[in-house]
Amino acid sequence: MSLIDKVKNKVLAYKPRVTECIFFARPLPLIADEYPDAGEDFYFKAVMDPTDRHLVALEGEQRCELMKPFFAKGGFVELAIHRPTDQAVSKMWLLTFTPSPSDAKRGLLPIKLARDEAFILDIWTHPDFRRQSVAFTVAYEMGRVVDNLYPNLRWVYGYAHKDNEASRGLMELVYSMWPVQEMTEIEIGTYWVNMKPGSDHPKFGPFSKEGRHSGASFEMPGRPRSGEKYHQYHHPDGFARGELTSEISDDWFWVGPEWFDNDHPTDAEGRPALVETLPREIKKAESA
Repeated sequence: MSLIDKVKNKVLAYKPRVTECIFFARPLPLIADEYPDAGEDFYFKAVMDPTDRHLVALEGEQRCELMKPFFAKGGFVELAIHRPTDQAVSKMWLLTFTPSPSDAKRGLLPIKLARDEAFILDIWTHPDFRRQSVAFTVAYEMGRVVDNLYPNLRWVYGYAHKDNEASRGLMELVYSMWPVQEMTEIEIGTYWVNMKPGSDHPKFGPFSKEGRHSGASFEMPGRPRSGEKYHQYHHPDGFARGELTSEISDDWFWVGPEWFDNDHPTDAEGRPALVETLPREIKKAESA
């Protein structure tokens, strides 16, 4: 490839790409009595470590390095691992915090998340493993992780490009989500993404100035209450917490050496103790 062609390709890569998007929502927790089974050839992993080998092999070192703040702030990726090939074949990235403006370079849209909300920002399944319930099962495995590690979450958002009927069908028909807001997405280069100012409508959804709380109440926009699209989201017998079955990959983020005292207490195995390894009870003060 000539130098001129390389320059042309680089210029084209940084040409803004403008796309109309639809955002969807549904309540948590999931209500399924039975979780789908992807088969013995697969296991699942909740990755909170940007150095995880399966994640790095899938996303590349550059993106994993770029996304370290995403993991440090509490986001994670649910992976489906194909045992015979030892490769990640499906993924879901879950954002659990409101991004800062600088996170645009990491591919994080400027969504305003309340403390009970999360956002599925990236979904992918290898072409050889589509239509085999793998992506569907990843969603339920992510739900189990949320039930156990993020019990405060009550809503999850997802999104699709307006012209992508397959993605819209996945959100509405498979994940039982309903559309809550539309906006215009602007992408530049490999990762940078943002919202066209003023393109959010209605003006009281997750991309409005104050998130869904821009309205007069805490209501979620657009929920179907009758008709064909009405859906029962909560089990009539109550709520069950999914059993955590995903392998947890979280060896990267730790408290750091400055957290430990000079004369730090040790646990039963003689190692510097942590909150989890050396709990104690606070005695109730006796009344005078």
